[in-house]
Amino acid sequence: MKTQGISDIEVLNDSFLESNPKLILEHSINNLFKNKIAYVCSFGTESAIILDLISKIDRDLPIIMLNTHFLFEETIRYKNELLKLLGLKNYSEVFPDEKMLNKYDIDDNLWKSDVDKCCHLRKVIPLEKTLNDFESWISGRKSYHLGNRQKLKAFEFINNKIVINPLFNSTKEFIEDYFHSNNLPRHPLFEKGYLSIGCRHCTQKTKNIDDPRQGRWSDKTKTECGIHLHRRKS
Repeated sequence: MKTQGISDIEVLNDSFLESNPKLILEHSINNLFKNKIAYVCSFGTESAIILDLISKIDRDLPIIMLNTHFLFEETIRYKNELLKLLGLKNYSEVFPDEKMLNKYDIDDNLWKSDVDKCCHLRKVIPLEKTLNDFESWISGRKSYHLGNRQKLKAFEFINNKIVINPLFNSTKEFIEDYFHSNNLPRHPLFEKGYLSIGCRHCTQKTKNIDDPRQGRWSDKTKTECGIHLHRRKS
């Protein structure tokens, strides 16, 4: 099935308004977007939940990680641990284009002067190219993370792709219970106070536990890296 647009998204969201994450994933993977769907995974503090669910549905589902060259070493180790633990082997790591880095960020310090452009160069563009062969991708976003995620729904239509948010209505309590009930390891930085983890330069410990993403770009108004934002057609 190839979803056509906004009207189809509204039908899907009405149908799955009260559904649990596994049901949303199962229907998306096995029925809606079979062989045309991937999980774009940050291997952050809560990524293990979707990875665990995928391992119980289809271990051959493509898992994509955007490696900006600025990830924490702890994130890389955690990624390796989860992939091995859950038996997920269809994994690929996507890097920014070296020619573009040499042109726009040869000294690896663009993040200091233009953090939006850095994210665009190292995450948005690589993901856009990687998703050419897919109709949809899975995101780990949740509404309790506040900001522009508060009105999140299970399905979105962003930049000609269907984005699936299986944890859209999950609570903090659900997340914690899932980790405990399924004996999943936490990210090594989680216990040190990092509740949301991205690149080293733009991630700090979270001071407000009720706002998990408060430690991301904490000295700026920026709240998203850009992969979930609608882009204007040039």
